Amino acid sequence: MFGDMGTSLEGRRALVTGAAAGLGKAYAIALARAGADVAICDVNDSVKAVRDEVRCLGVNCWAKVADVAKKEDVKAFVDGAADKVGGLDIVVANAGVVRVTNPAKDDFWKAVDDFEFMMDVNLRGVYLTGRAAIPYLMENGGDLINVTTDHIHTCGWPEMHSHDEAQLCNWKDVRRAAVGGPGFDVYDASKWGIKGLTNAWARALAPHKIRVNSFGMGATATPMYLGFLGGRPPAPGVMTPEGVAGVLIELINEGPSGRTGDCVQLWAGHPTVLPPPMLDGILCAADLARA
Repeated sequence: MFGDMGTSLEGRRALVTGAAAGLGKAYAIALARAGADVAICDVNDSVKAVRDEVRCLGVNCWAKVADVAKKEDVKAFVDGAADKVGGLDIVVANAGVVRVTNPAKDDFWKAVDDFEFMMDVNLRGVYLTGRAAIPYLMENGGDLINVTTDHIHTCGWPEMHSHDEAQLCNWKDVRRAAVGGPGFDVYDASKWGIKGLTNAWARALAPHKIRVNSFGMGATATPMYLGFLGGRPPAPGVMTPEGVAGVLIELINEGPSGRTGDCVQLWAGHPTVLPPPMLDGILCAADLARA
């Protein structure tokens, strides 16, 4: 089921969105360290400094300032990436934003602004990135990974996971529901939408040897997470971007025989390791076997 679990991605061509900092930067560096050439984008011009850092690892890296919410930007970035690194085998749709929202208190215009901002980046951005990249992935097969959140797949839902090695988890004594909380209606909706895209794409693209998985993580020590806390202490067992990126490489290295359609999830306070295929991946495998 897990394919070739080697660490080398030499000769592979990868694309990462939202790569100027945090997890996106960690993904780009991890891919480069594994030997892949990498194309990266971000709305922040500092993505060019990440490009220079990645090039120091001995691989080809191309960077572009681009907004994943804009169709022209995405098409230009994906086409440019395929040209600059010689094709695409790995696509990591990582760019995302978050705002706290309150359906009981926010006025209508704030609600509209929050919806458009988060849906445009989180859901529309993943959709545009995937649709622009799929024709390139179809040439030789590959991996399409959509970044989600632990809000849609918790250690308590849809399956109850053991806490024997997760005593730092905030939910070790209670079954956690699949929700971020009352302040995340739009954010959670955008990430559930990504899960819907992943489920459908995995089944549609399996005949073309493209694996499609969502990849979610709980509290990780990124600038976005730490900034969101506003000085409050991070969650117990907070993960590192480098640790999460290492799991991403493991997922890719499952190879063509690895899982697809899965909702791969990491949680704060739990071991930062690649889990076995979870319920979504198991059900997708069963669907594909019947096809």
